[in-house]
Amino acid sequence: MTESEQVKDRKFVESLSRGLSILSAFDQTPGPLGNQEIAAITKLPKPTVSRMTYTLTKLGYLNYSERSEKYELGAINLTLGHAYTANLRIRQIAKPHMLEMAKEFNVNIGLATNVGYEMIFVDYCRGDLLKSVLVDIGSKLPMAKSAIGRSYLASLSKEQRDVLMPELAKIHGKDWPEVEKNLAEALDLYDEFGFTRSFGYWDRNINTVAVPLKLSENRIFCISCGGPDYVISTDTLLKVIGPRLIHVSRDISNSGL
Repeated sequence: MTESEQVKDRKFVESLSRGLSILSAFDQTPGPLGNQEIAAITKLPKPTVSRMTYTLTKLGYLNYSERSEKYELGAINLTLGHAYTANLRIRQIAKPHMLEMAKEFNVNIGLATNVGYEMIFVDYCRGDLLKSVLVDIGSKLPMAKSAIGRSYLASLSKEQRDVLMPELAKIHGKDWPEVEKNLAEALDLYDEFGFTRSFGYWDRNINTVAVPLKLSENRIFCISCGGPDYVISTDTLLKVIGPRLIHVSRDISNSGL
C-alpha cells in the first residue's frame, strides 16, 4: 500500500503501521540498531521512533542494551513465525515431496511465497552434501533474479506483472536492463516447459529451477530445487528436476488446497 493509499484509507491505523515498520527495519539491516539508525531506515521522525522503540521494548518485541544504546529483536517475535508455519497446510502437504526429492537427487528444495518484492522460504530441505548452504526458513531471495521468484511472476497474469515491473525496476536501478532481459528469458522458458530457472544469477555457485503451485486459495506458493553445479548439473535440472517439479506441483495442487 502506497502512502497516498494509506491517507485515503480511513481504516488504516498509522501508529500501528509505524510500529510494524520499526520491527521490519531489523530485517533490512543486520545487527543492533539505535534510534537514529532506525529513523534513517524507516524515514520516521526520531522522537516518534524513540516512543515506539520504548513501547516495543516494554512489550518484549525489542531488547535494549544500555551499554550500546541499541535495540535487537526480542524472542517473542519467534512465536509469530512459529504460529504461521505450524498452521500452514501447504507446508504439511508439500513436505513429503520435498524430503523425497532432496534425498533422491541430493539437492536443496524450498517452499516460498512472496513478501513485497522478495520471496521468503516457509520450508526448506537439504540434500546430504549441502548442509552448509546458508538458506533456511525465513531466508529471502530477490523476486526478479531467483528461479523461485521468477516462477511466482510466471504464475501472475500479464496485467499483474505489469503492475510489479516498475517497482522491480526501481529496486534494481541501473542493473534493471540486464535483470529484465534475464527475467524475460526465464518467463519464455516457463511458457515452453512449465518451470523457470536461475543458473548462477542470484548466486554464481547455485543453479535452480522452480515451479508455482496453483492453489484454490488466493495465496501463491512456489517450489524451487537446485544446488551447486558440482553436485547437480544444469542439464539434469532442465531434463530431470524441472519435469519432476511439474508433477509434484500437480500432485500438491490436486490435494484440495
